Amino acid sequence: MTKQGSGSNHDPLAISEAWGHQADDQIEEAALISFEAALDTSWLRRGISREAFLSELLRDLDQRHLIPLLAILPRKWRHASAVLPDHLRGLGAVLEGGLISPLMLAALADDLQHLIPATEATQPSRRNALQRWSALTIQAGETPHRLPSSLEAWRRQAKQLSDSAREGNNSSSDARSGLRSLGAGLVWRNHGLKHRQTGESRWCNTLLAQVLNALGSNRLLTSTGCYGSRSAPFTFEGTTSPRELIARLSDRGWTCGARIRASVASFGMGASCPNDPKAEAGSAWNQVPLGVAYRTGLLRQGQELEALLPHCSFELELIPPDGTACTLLQYYQGTEGLNGWAAMNDLHRPWQNDRDNGTVAYPGQAIRAEQLLLALDLCDLMAAVHNTTACRGHLHSGGYGALGFCIDSTALLEQALTGRSHLFPLTLGGIWRERLNEQLDQLLQHGLNPGIGTDREDCVGRYQNALRALPSDLFLQGDACAPALGRLVASQPRHSPFDLVRRLNGEESLTPPA
Repeated sequence: MTKQGSGSNHDPLAISEAWGHQADDQIEEAALISFEAALDTSWLRRGISREAFLSELLRDLDQRHLIPLLAILPRKWRHASAVLPDHLRGLGAVLEGGLISPLMLAALADDLQHLIPATEATQPSRRNALQRWSALTIQAGETPHRLPSSLEAWRRQAKQLSDSAREGNNSSSDARSGLRSLGAGLVWRNHGLKHRQTGESRWCNTLLAQVLNALGSNRLLTSTGCYGSRSAPFTFEGTTSPRELIARLSDRGWTCGARIRASVASFGMGASCPNDPKAEAGSAWNQVPLGVAYRTGLLRQGQELEALLPHCSFELELIPPDGTACTLLQYYQGTEGLNGWAAMNDLHRPWQNDRDNGTVAYPGQAIRAEQLLLALDLCDLMAAVHNTTACRGHLHSGGYGALGFCIDSTALLEQALTGRSHLFPLTLGGIWRERLNEQLDQLLQHGLNPGIGTDREDCVGRYQNALRALPSDLFLQGDACAPALGRLVASQPRHSPFDLVRRLNGEESLTPPA
């Protein structure tokens, strides 16, 4: 909790001593160390100044992770704005004083287009949101591969890509991943962790995610001037939309279901450090749980509640009739630069994304049958509107933030589908809701196909109502506080190593240690 008028002095990413008491915590596979402890230990081992050490770490970090890192860093590590790119130093100074809030998130999203150099959005080689969504190829390294057109070709291509990836791996991969600093400490990778699925299954996820995107983009074919020059719809297994494809799979005995999911967000970053300063590649490593702490704007016993930002998505699970490896996909507004489907191919992090041990929250009911087909239509409609808005507005990162974060896009879908949302915090601003609604009207006038039969009006009406009715968590007071608190609690995993999460989900007392 945060006292009035003061910053938070405790470690917001502190790990509970109770973590590891359950077998599902899997500490043999992933022993944990807090981010602050990992930074302090690694810095002392390096024997250099704090600013020089932070500069080394930032040099190994991808540009798109710099902004999340500013919010993740412990307060005593934020006093080094000189090591940041010029266009981020002002933001670094703003974040230096304490935790972010939903209001600051919304302000950041609205101004993000001005914080990133304009040249990044205008480079000819950079694909826009519509091009990413409607692409008929996927990248494997530097090589584009055309999407398959049938289930048989899909499985065959996934195996070929997996085999090629295995052949391309060699002992130099550790050096490419930043492990050249083995003895120095912290590296931006969860060294030693593995995936739950095989390489072939992950390629199945990757391919089918883009298949769903390409099928969804068929809805724009008759809408003039939106993208590319495709004159005929993309087809997969004889279908031309995600709804048709999932209905066909269900008819053939596949088990198809979806859920709203929420877990602690790390913005694609991972970190680990050796538990021995003289570690070698085969030595044991400690994993560093990452998250972005924020002030919720909600009071409990006179103090403001703190939490960790969630990653939210619409999770789709497809299980073939023979019960072999399932396909796992997720729909959301992503940092990848589009609104659409993506593979669920993250490393298995038992403290963050295990679908069985409680570290992923699944608020609401499972979505199946006709409701799932309606959800797929809504995903297509939202992707068409959001990606077109990002493209025509020349928005950075496909409109990520300005058109909502992953939380907002998932909540908007849930609101349209069920008439309510379980997620918190929601920061999609009023002006952007108006722009999305205007873009929808323009696309409908130019031939956007929003659904099938009577679902056309239903789909559009649900989306428009969701834009109006979706809560906003920028200013919470009076009657809005109780339902917002309910959404905050519903967004928490029921099991977590983080003290902040455990105090909200009931695993520990709400009163933090002195």
